[in-house]
Amino acid sequence: MEGMEPAMMRFLRYLDLARRTLVEHKLRSFLTMLGIIFGVTAVIAMTGIGEGGKQSALREIAILGIRNIYINDLPSARKTSAEKGSAVGEGLSVEDFEYLEKALPSIAGRSILVERQLFIQAPGAQATSAVTGVDPALFEVLQFPLREGRLLGDWDIVNSNRVCVLGRDAANRFFPQTSPLGQSLRINGSLFEVVGVLDTVANRDSAVLVPRNQPILFQKVEGFESPVSQIILQANHESLVAPLAAMAEQILVRRHNGLRDFELVIPESLFRQQTRTRDLFNSIMLLITGISLLVGGIGIMNIMLASVLERTKEIGIRRGAGATKRDIRLQFLAEAVLLTATGGVAGVVLGFALSIAISSSTGWETRIPPAAVALAFGFSVLTGLIFGYYPAKSASEMNPIDALRHE
Repeated sequence: MEGMEPAMMRFLRYLDLARRTLVEHKLRSFLTMLGIIFGVTAVIAMTGIGEGGKQSALREIAILGIRNIYINDLPSARKTSAEKGSAVGEGLSVEDFEYLEKALPSIAGRSILVERQLFIQAPGAQATSAVTGVDPALFEVLQFPLREGRLLGDWDIVNSNRVCVLGRDAANRFFPQTSPLGQSLRINGSLFEVVGVLDTVANRDSAVLVPRNQPILFQKVEGFESPVSQIILQANHESLVAPLAAMAEQILVRRHNGLRDFELVIPESLFRQQTRTRDLFNSIMLLITGISLLVGGIGIMNIMLASVLERTKEIGIRRGAGATKRDIRLQFLAEAVLLTATGGVAGVVLGFALSIAISSSTGWETRIPPAAVALAFGFSVLTGLIFGYYPAKSASEMNPIDALRHE
């Protein structure tokens, strides 16, 4: 410890001397730090946006299910085909669902949905809203969180029970002053008892879920609507999602006589595509940030070289007083590092502020991992070491006599 103390004291003295030198030239120091500040700010802010987007996407994928395949009906495709004079079928059907269930291997779960726009009346409000007919398997496939009451069961399908489960927003909308459990609402003139309320679920907060065999779902079928709005298949393993989706697509195209009046949505593929897009975005931003830090580093080198020339006589006096080349080199290197470290701290603070501002103004989620802060700050200090070394070396190699004679 005693051997290390003089070195530590010298280091602190260099930092203090560097601080006083930079404070004496506040404007010059600030302008020199701008490149570092902007570079670090960009790293922090862009990392926050990218990481926030990643976490948001992961939550959405978790809700949709990484092993799930969604087959959505496309009435517009049948309409276009009919306008061209081609024959069209009825779209997605229960028969399609049953055929897929039998023909496809490696299915861990499956569900079927029928969605209609129906008129709903309740004590708190009345409106035309989406009503979705589901089977109990949906709750196993999508793992909907239940806030109160119960979910729909197989007995509701068998007995054609007039019961429903509401999403959080739908419950608050139709029953604003009281708990909806046990209450009734009228859907297209038929009374349904509310037996459950879901907790917050992405894209399902306004849901009104009823057993899929309820007659009200088939009273009002408009235009090219099909008997089934959506089929959900769940693979046994993530690696089986892509081949399972390809097989399902081939089967449906064949059953629909070549008409693609459906679309496949695969959360796993969406996530991979988002990941590739985000990685490309991050790479471009890192390149821009690297250029910014390079420009900032060159600016620091230029200023430090000018400072060395400006302080030539001071260097000569210090060498004459007994300072070694190492002392001079460390003094100027400490100035460069302190300059970039201060710029790094300012950049981190501005990066956090910019992330908060972006989140507040756009509604985007931002999340800044500690590793990004450490990396950005570390690069700023490294920039000072790299671009400050040459000026420090030049200062240390000056001839003391020539330096003292310099005017």
